[in-house]
Amino acid sequence: MTWEFAVAAKSKAAGEVRTLARRHSKAAVKVLAAIMNDEEGPATARVSAAQALLDRGWGKAAQVLTGEEGGLPVLARIERVIVESKVIGAEANGDKNSSGEKSGAHTSD
Repeated sequence: MTWEFAVAAKSKAAGEVRTLARRHSKAAVKVLAAIMNDEEGPATARVSAAQALLDRGWGKAAQVLTGEEGGLPVLARIERVIVESKVIGAEANGDKNSSGEKSGAHTSD
């Protein structure tokens, strides 16, 4: 089995599971609402059900990230750097490296 086939099979299976789960969405929401509204039920279950309903209906609340000791928000910078190396005179002479490419012709993504 090739990895392409395995990935395609896994993706297809995930899609089928998602479709089956979505068929029960209305029932799941009704169960969550019933748990939330059950005044005799445990408070933890009621709160969890209420939170699940809010998350599904309105999206999860944004969480603020802060730096050390309540300072400025943490910022991340991702930078893509492309480095191209050239061997002087190699391209002109048609020299090839160990992979069979012209020296200096390789660029990385």
